[in-house]
Amino acid sequence: MLHTTINYLSYFLIPLLFLLIYLIIRYRDRLLKKKLLLILSILSIPVLLLFIYARFVEPNTVKVRSSDIEVGFKTKIVLIADTHIGVYSNKSFFKKVVNKINSIEEVDAVVLAGDITYNPKREDILELLAPLKDIKYPVIAVLGNHDIGHPGPDIEEDLELALKRLGVIYLKNDSVKIEGNDDITFLGLADLWSGDVNIEKLNSFDDKENLIVIAHNPDTVYKYNKNIPDLTLSGHTHGGQIRLPLIYEHFIPSRYGFNEGFYNIEKGKIFVTSGLGQTGLPFRIGIKPVVDILNLY
Repeated sequence: MLHTTINYLSYFLIPLLFLLIYLIIRYRDRLLKKKLLLILSILSIPVLLLFIYARFVEPNTVKVRSSDIEVGFKTKIVLIADTHIGVYSNKSFFKKVVNKINSIEEVDAVVLAGDITYNPKREDILELLAPLKDIKYPVIAVLGNHDIGHPGPDIEEDLELALKRLGVIYLKNDSVKIEGNDDITFLGLADLWSGDVNIEKLNSFDDKENLIVIAHNPDTVYKYNKNIPDLTLSGHTHGGQIRLPLIYEHFIPSRYGFNEGFYNIEKGKIFVTSGLGQTGLPFRIGIKPVVDILNLY
């Protein structure tokens, strides 16, 4: 209810403020101007509060969400994505995320599904990502478009080196097997926008294997041919990041209508996390940063 109210306030108040400013400029009557200025001042308060909330409160309020997904084997995964450590989110925010992850019990693997950074200084990458080494579970990561220069600087080599130094399993069109309740194979694909995605890797696995694909951009699944994994884990969309009614869905970077959450389509089962950070504008409205727990069975 709170988020719905905030959404509608943000949608109507700004045009109303511009209308009042126009009227104040236009009318010469002093009494009318005073009344309009009073109304403008009153309306400016919720706009200011909305700005404070969207910039400083919601982006720093990390929630933990749990989902149950039937795949035919049992495992527990923590999924995060779009941390965008750099310009808007710093090391202290990342520490908060890591503490949330470490408070979750009996996790088989933590998946970091790309867009790890957002315009960081190259010399700061290792220090910014240092909290990763404190995660008590195996961490598997792929890169996203912002990590490889689409847009922003191409820091793929720097990130690969930092992730490996921090004990993270970095995958680029490669796979790793994690032992747990059932042995799980994770195939991490290169980012779709890089043009380096090797979909043929899927043909290396048979139907008997418990296969999870990590693909930063959920649109990647439309490159799949006959061999469909048991589950694909993605991020990229931010769930819209600023969920203004009737507007936000048009700005989600997906050609196939992916928003956030679970999908069961002809290309398989896909879970899209709405992520943790921000790009473009440093705001989140109506879609808090999230750590997703996936209970597969």
